[in-house]
Amino acid sequence: MSKTYKNFTLLFVLVIAILFYFLYKYNNKIEQNQVDILVSNRVEIVQNELTNQKNHALSLAILFSKNQNIISFLENNKPKELKKELLSSLENIKNYTNINNIQIQVHTKDLKVFVRSWEDKDTGLSLESFRKGLIKVKETQEPFVSNELGKRFNIKAISPIFNQKNEYIGTLEIILDYSDLRNRLKYMGIEIIPLLKKEFLPIATSHQEDNSLHDFVIIQNDYDKKFYDLLLRNKNYLTNEIFYYEYNNRIITQIPLGDIDLKSVGILMICFDKNEQNFKYLPKYEYLGEINSKDTNFKNNFLKEKKEIIIK
Repeated sequence: MSKTYKNFTLLFVLVIAILFYFLYKYNNKIEQNQVDILVSNRVEIVQNELTNQKNHALSLAILFSKNQNIISFLENNKPKELKKELLSSLENIKNYTNINNIQIQVHTKDLKVFVRSWEDKDTGLSLESFRKGLIKVKETQEPFVSNELGKRFNIKAISPIFNQKNEYIGTLEIILDYSDLRNRLKYMGIEIIPLLKKEFLPIATSHQEDNSLHDFVIIQNDYDKKFYDLLLRNKNYLTNEIFYYEYNNRIITQIPLGDIDLKSVGILMICFDKNEQNFKYLPKYEYLGEINSKDTNFKNNFLKEKKEIIIK
């Protein structure tokens, strides 16, 4: 074999190796970009669901604050009757929506506890010293919702209550924990664990006995234990030094949980399988009823064959 032929062969092998190297790097870059997009989409889903939870709570707060029985019982200082009204309303919500994580609190105009749906021991307690959301609603007399730090850290939606003379007489508050959010996201293949920084435990006294996770406490009793163990073994996953972390095809990322002052008091840890098919969680429905349409051909064609409708 001539020297020229050997050199040509070596050059050819070298060129092929370089091509394969750049192809490998290119494929890795494409895959990385796809994962980046996937993580961004999933984070957006979580943020949208959190926003929906807040809007849901705010809608309920506004609705209940217009309840004439609630207004009358507050104005006429009838806490027992008011509590019965709240419990009856919550029972209806539970029966018709299967939502169990709603609590209601009514305050007087001087920001004292008037009635709580879940307990009676703090009646008359002043909340003015640590409930910024209540102060904001009292000053603006407009509804407001946020993740707010109090004895607990959760979603709090507050609406002012006005009597028949349009006089401000107090506030009504809807409180949601993160259980419904977790259930909805789990259905989408996303696990979450809400965490509160330990430095805020002197305020959030109800969380002082909650399970710890490094410099945080877990503010939701129901959470994925495997995800917890993974975070326990990898403290760096709780940092935001990089956008996300990968572990055995699982993506771990987070979003900050801020209070009314937009100051971060905790984080919402997020975990999902990066290989899971997009939108496979969406339910399928079959419509078997009548369709009111002037177009009889459309109606007849529709009734000939049942079609699956995917709700987006």
